[in-house]
Amino acid sequence: MGKFKVAVVGCGGIGNAHCAAWSRLEDVELAAVCDLKEEKARAYAEKYHTRAVFDSKDLPADLDAVSVVTPPFAHYAVTKSLLERGLPVFCEKPLTMDVAQGEELVKLAAAKNLQLGVGFKMRFEPIFQEAKKLFPEIGPLRSIVTTKQQEFNPRPEGAWVTRTGAMYELSIHDFDLITYITGRPPKKVLAAKLTHVRNWEKEDGVCALVDYGDNVTATLQSMYSDKTAKFCFRDLSITLLGENGYMRIERPDRIVMHVGEGFRVVDIPKGTRNTFDIELEHFMNAVLGKEENPLKAQSAVEMTRLIEDIRSFDTAK
Repeated sequence: MGKFKVAVVGCGGIGNAHCAAWSRLEDVELAAVCDLKEEKARAYAEKYHTRAVFDSKDLPADLDAVSVVTPPFAHYAVTKSLLERGLPVFCEKPLTMDVAQGEELVKLAAAKNLQLGVGFKMRFEPIFQEAKKLFPEIGPLRSIVTTKQQEFNPRPEGAWVTRTGAMYELSIHDFDLITYITGRPPKKVLAAKLTHVRNWEKEDGVCALVDYGDNVTATLQSMYSDKTAKFCFRDLSITLLGENGYMRIERPDRIVMHVGEGFRVVDIPKGTRNTFDIELEHFMNAVLGKEENPLKAQSAVEMTRLIEDIRSFDTAK
């Protein structure tokens, strides 16, 4: 069997991460890069010694998979076009910003028997994998609190963030991790308040109260701040309260466990592999039929549903 042939659509910062990850994997050929801005595509093609194209419709037909790493508002159209051509797609989060569009893509992939994955790469960070193992110790879950904060870098190429909003760019990972760790999907938005301090088209912060079923409630908070502190992965904490005690997850390297009469701090060593490498390798193996796809598109649809419900609740109130 020849090399696993892939392409990357979208030559921004995360597009670079996908190109680098695919290039590091064994028996993978990065056959093309694509961007509407020709200078970007040419620069990436030169960097990764591959072919540049300027429209996803011009990608080779014999690809084994395509990474879609465009700004989020283009995910639906690009992913749909590629699936219709019979190409497996790994799309960065969010899959779509519309529930019906996400469900359409899930159905299209199923109808064509194609793998469709979504980039919830934080699931593969060692701290969240360990948290999932430790979670049963706290007993029956009762409450969840998340906090997420990052500085906003108003670089020109990042202007799409203002059209996307804090929830799709920041909070969607937090929302997904709750379900990944606890096994509980969100049931109903009880209250929500979005902030528009920066006068973006979409929110720059959120505080939402969400019902996760069986009397489990979550307070979900995130915001962009002014650029005052360098990003060092210490942007997220998740606290899970149970009948036996609580677990506080402090990204990237510490879990605090207060269970029963005991208290301990679990130090998490740094991962030995890049999480982009891990998630794309899993997707490749799913396409090859070697394992189940661990990042199913339906999970992304549920996160879109939660975000749109939060926005609708806030608007309604």
